[in-house]
Amino acid sequence: MRNRQKALNPRVVLVQQLAFLILLIGAWQFVSGRLIPPFYISNPLDIAGVIWKWLADGSIWVHVRSTIVTLFMGYLVGAALGIGLGLALGLSPRTERIVAPFIAALYGLPKVALLPLFVIFFGIGLVSKVALVASVVIFLLFYATLAGVRDIDRDMIDGLRLMGASGEEITRKVRMPAILPWLYTGLRTSLGYALTTTVVSEALSSNRGLGFLIEYSASQFHSAGVFAAVVVLLVLSSAIMVPLGMLERRSKPTRLSH
Repeated sequence: MRNRQKALNPRVVLVQQLAFLILLIGAWQFVSGRLIPPFYISNPLDIAGVIWKWLADGSIWVHVRSTIVTLFMGYLVGAALGIGLGLALGLSPRTERIVAPFIAALYGLPKVALLPLFVIFFGIGLVSKVALVASVVIFLLFYATLAGVRDIDRDMIDGLRLMGASGEEITRKVRMPAILPWLYTGLRTSLGYALTTTVVSEALSSNRGLGFLIEYSASQFHSAGVFAAVVVLLVLSSAIMVPLGMLERRSKPTRLSH
């Protein structure tokens, strides 16, 4: 029992994770240039050198800033529309039955196919990329919100109404606890998709951003630059996703059991 508790100790797990990371980087450094040509897989030292160069001249911040702005603008627009639409249709089952097939058809459409249309409508710039990101987020948040509304205990609402509860009390004690876990999960999941879409849009129609940096480095056959941009993207993704994951875990105890 003590050994199991020790293995699950957060500090022990952290040390094990760091040891695994060091082992992985060491193996990577050994393989690159020996078993695999560095043209295909650059070694960690060269990648670190590229990142250091970007940090020293400050060029990386232009791309990071562009990615963050596109990501969060598209994410916020899509989240607002998706949550609003999910609440509206979730509280109106008849309307939902009418429009559900059309929403499902649009959801199944590969959103990257819309990028040329957005470029025609809005030009090559921030707005077209934001529109593409929003087009992905809106459906994910719509379905997450709709599932949360369906998860509301109708019998409990009827019982509270019979006891004279106000609409505000019902929303606070029943509706919100039912919707929030679904909403947090949808927010976290859609953020990952939003980041992916942001990078794709930058690679296809932009002259800045981490997606552009990856595409440009690849076009120059600079594998160290590609890996360096991916590492920066990984750090950015972790910094964004971890807080949302913590928020989602904290929301789980508030969920009602039926």
